[in-house]
Amino acid sequence: MKNLITVLLLALLSGCSNDSNSNPEGQLPPITQTGANTFGVTIKGKVYIPRDPTGVTVGPQGHGVIFTGSDIGTWREIIVVDGASAVGFKMVIHFKDLVNQGVGTYQLKQSDFHDNIDSAPIDHIYFKIWDDEISNYAYYGSVENQGEIKVTKRDSGILSGTFKGIFARYNTPTDIIEITDGRFDFNLNTLPTTIFL
Repeated sequence: MKNLITVLLLALLSGCSNDSNSNPEGQLPPITQTGANTFGVTIKGKVYIPRDPTGVTVGPQGHGVIFTGSDIGTWREIIVVDGASAVGFKMVIHFKDLVNQGVGTYQLKQSDFHDNIDSAPIDHIYFKIWDDEISNYAYYGSVENQGEIKVTKRDSGILSGTFKGIFARYNTPTDIIEITDGRFDFNLNTLPTTIFL
């Protein structure tokens, strides 16, 4: 009986190690270049992935990931939301010239916290997450030359890469978050019809 209790306790404790706060890396999608339609990032110990909105709306989009851009310009954006959690999440990855540059490293500039045509012509990232301390959303944006987006594949409709950097809170530049593990792998042909649960 004692052995059975020991085995059960060990199984229970090992199951607890899969919690997102103790092992967030384990819940991130792998870094791939196959067009798997995946995205993941860890922020403050929590893993964020796209999920189609089901309740909380963190913007007007009704899809977990949107790839957008200008028909007359070269800028493109990846907009990611988690619309299925209690508080949601939104990240905008803005490329100044993904059309001509393609594969390579994009040095992040100081985010202006604007997207689409309202964004300055720079490569930047900003996001909003729920902050329990203020019981509201907090916005964080890339800091000048303190991060990068590395596009590893841009071919046959596939857009893959990683990103990392230092992000400062809007109007509070001393409140810093570091991201080291952002990754994405999209098939732009199938992305609009992909369901993110």
